[in-house]
Amino acid sequence: MTGATSLLDLDEEQRALQSVARSYAREKLASTYLQRARTAAFPWEVQRQLGDLGFLGLLAGPEWGAGEGLDYVACGVVMEELAYADFNVANCVLPTLIITAILREHGSKQQREKWMPALVAGDALVALALTEPGSGSDAAAMRTVAERTAEGWVLRGEKTSITAIPYAEAAIVFARTAGGPAGSQVSAFLVPLDLDGVTTGSIADPGWLPVGRGTISFDDVRVPLSALVGEEGAGFRTVMNNFDFTRPLLALTAIGAAQASLDETVGHVRTRPAFGSTLSRFEGISFPLAEHATWLELARMICYRTLEKRGRGLDHTADAAMCKWVGPLVSSRAIHDCLLQFGHYGYSSEYPLEQRLRDVLAVEIADGTAQIQKIVIARELFGRDFVPYQTGHRTP
Repeated sequence: MTGATSLLDLDEEQRALQSVARSYAREKLASTYLQRARTAAFPWEVQRQLGDLGFLGLLAGPEWGAGEGLDYVACGVVMEELAYADFNVANCVLPTLIITAILREHGSKQQREKWMPALVAGDALVALALTEPGSGSDAAAMRTVAERTAEGWVLRGEKTSITAIPYAEAAIVFARTAGGPAGSQVSAFLVPLDLDGVTTGSIADPGWLPVGRGTISFDDVRVPLSALVGEEGAGFRTVMNNFDFTRPLLALTAIGAAQASLDETVGHVRTRPAFGSTLSRFEGISFPLAEHATWLELARMICYRTLEKRGRGLDHTADAAMCKWVGPLVSSRAIHDCLLQFGHYGYSSEYPLEQRLRDVLAVEIADGTAQIQKIVIARELFGRDFVPYQTGHRTP
């Protein structure tokens, strides 16, 4: 196996991008993965290098460095190659891909001109604030509200489990604007985090440290009318549409880390002596690795098919949900088994396996757990009548 995206039918431009991403990741990132992974510090120097390579602007549009089209497969290639060397660096890229995609499609000219240059250069981060203490995937149950006044909006509420919030300068915040729980009444606002009434905090995690998670509270935070992103009441549709490409990208970061673990383990068991032979000659060792290679390739294929469908404008909501539950699952299992194949060495913090396992577990939760993904898939199979009822309303 050669690692990430080895069997993809990429075009010439995508292959060139893959070559750049692979060379950079394996030459510059792989040997220092553990050093970064154990520190709760955002890798700004690396982020700026990724900006110089053009990776942060892939979905920003031609004015900000991307091509005319939105090449989601190219995003997947870059994310998987980066994650093969450093899972966390890849996931430092994802918030910028999400935010630039939202701003390109829904942001005002003023918002784009203020934030796009710094985002694509790797000089700033903007977080996506959707999850709340009492609501995650059931975003229609959110309690954060935005009250309209003559001068603008007043935000009240709390967000949690927000990726990269310890290092972000601003956040796109989702809040109810019409007093009811329905998804059609959710709006999005671009909110600087240094405003009066904004309080942020960090969450202590066992992995994912360079990316970081945190909380935001809004205590009568005043923002101007121009803070609205897109149309009033259209925020829920805005974020749900973007989940359909972030879910396969998240899965590909897990797959990239798992593929690196598998490749390392194949090299180890091929040379590790045991009972007059090598470990690789025992079926109890080789067969599980063969199975993990198969599952990773199948998960990879689903992810790239989904990204290709998005690029062609085809429906891919169920596909994205399939990526998100199966990709992290098979990746976590593969890394766990690879760790065991190294024996007591695998459990040592001198090797990257235990760190990858803790890091990759994060994407079994991010953007919705396996349970919510299966609800999405079942809804696509059976129609909206399948959606569970909760406290008098349906989950969108």
